[in-house]
Amino acid sequence: MKSGLTIRADNLQDVLDALKQLGNKDVLVGIPSDRAERQDGMEINNAELGYLHSFGGTIRVPEHTTTLYRQVDGEGNFKHGGKFVQQSKSNFATDHKVASYTVSLPPRPFLEMGIASSRVKTTDLLKQAAGAMLSGNAAQAEIMLNRAGMVASQAAKQVITAGDQLTPLSERTLQARRSRGRTGTKPLYDTGQLLRSITYVVRDKNA
Repeated sequence: MKSGLTIRADNLQDVLDALKQLGNKDVLVGIPSDRAERQDGMEINNAELGYLHSFGGTIRVPEHTTTLYRQVDGEGNFKHGGKFVQQSKSNFATDHKVASYTVSLPPRPFLEMGIASSRVKTTDLLKQAAGAMLSGNAAQAEIMLNRAGMVASQAAKQVITAGDQLTPLSERTLQARRSRGRTGTKPLYDTGQLLRSITYVVRDKNA
């Protein structure tokens, strides 16, 4: 007796292969090695600094030279009481040697906060990637994975640029910034090097 059920195609193996391929992909958000290098003479790189900021710790800033910027009037007198200004607003600069010192960092888990705040969007994009893979559209799945990485990395950057979720800077750190002509008060945002180093990669797990 016929059941009335007609099997037009058995695509079970295709589905299993698609799931295996998707399961072999990682979307990683953070600071990869090719963006880790710093340009300010610190003994640790951006990846190591990001780790310390996330979990807290102590770092040593080596002896280095810094340039201070101020304004002078037409008679050669300091303006604004000799206070430091941004380079773009200065007409007088001096170089100074800064002795080595240590800095204690409280935990400021910017990556974790960013990933958590973007979870709804990234979960939806990952679901779309899975659907595309099951439909045999590997290229579209790759696009969705990249979009998920972009959303999460931008959310982590937003934690830094907003600054309101992070432990405020100590007065000592603020004084150190002012001594270098920097007036910003946001944690993790001084030169912008750490912020610019944050990105994502999509790669095979065995890469």
